[in-house]
Amino acid sequence: MTRPASTAGDRDETRGAGKDDVFRYVIGYKGDKRSRDALRLGIAMASAFGAELEVVCVLRVDEPYLPVYPPVGDVTPMLRRQANEWLQEALDVVPADVVARGHIRTSTSVAGGLLAAVTEFDATLVVVGAASGKYTAKFSVGPVTDTLLHRAGVPVALAPRGYKGVTAIQRIYAGIGMRPGGHRIMREAREAAYRSGLELDLVSFLPLDHVQGEATEAIAKVEENLQGDAKEIGAQVPVSVKVARGKTLKKAIASVDWQPDAVFLIGSSRLAGDRQIFLGTTAIRMLRHLPIPMVVLPMRASSAEEES
Repeated sequence: MTRPASTAGDRDETRGAGKDDVFRYVIGYKGDKRSRDALRLGIAMASAFGAELEVVCVLRVDEPYLPVYPPVGDVTPMLRRQANEWLQEALDVVPADVVARGHIRTSTSVAGGLLAAVTEFDATLVVVGAASGKYTAKFSVGPVTDTLLHRAGVPVALAPRGYKGVTAIQRIYAGIGMRPGGHRIMREAREAAYRSGLELDLVSFLPLDHVQGEATEAIAKVEENLQGDAKEIGAQVPVSVKVARGKTLKKAIASVDWQPDAVFLIGSSRLAGDRQIFLGTTAIRMLRHLPIPMVVLPMRASSAEEES
């Protein structure tokens, strides 16, 4: 199934996308390994949540008054041909039952181009892959991802390095914190479970090196809170709870029997502004050890807005 890519001037097919009831995900793509990881994650999530994909290749353009040395002439046509080839390769991978479109956009920064695409298509999610480099961790946050995590007003999905994504997402994990504001994630987790019909796991991480007093009391209290959260979600979807505990956060994460075809939802730090994302220190530490994709949710203005 061949689906042509659109260029920056092709607005008729894509302008206004997302103004209906269809969810649309923006996938950052430039033909490399991390782009393919992001594409596989986008396909897996779109298959589970009934979304459409807007695969976007952002071509960087220099500032108009910035001189280039040495002069190389206009390489735009060559870059566009390469971008079209990348996008066609991407669209050829997308299964026929997932709607996908390819787009070339220009911007002074890749992150800026992706954020503009989110607005253009009224997208509900942006998907990127891990930064390249020689790292042992599955995740590494590069400049593009770092900018998205601080400026995006929609959730940002991070694909781990080497993500296979051979099937649709089968399970949702939601990280529920015990601090004030930690329950902001409940609304998004509930809606995702309702929309997909997937089982939802509410997980709280309890590093025992941070626990004061008896560990059994702390575990029981956290579990009681999670059980209360599960009751709030209702009986429409199956919900389970788990207190992931270990001597350290790394060991607590390792104690979870993570299903490979799943995503982990986590809220932004309380330092984030309204409808903004700010990756907290715990989430950053989790990225070093989490074996499945992470979806970072933006902050909401208030609990009242969440219920509106």
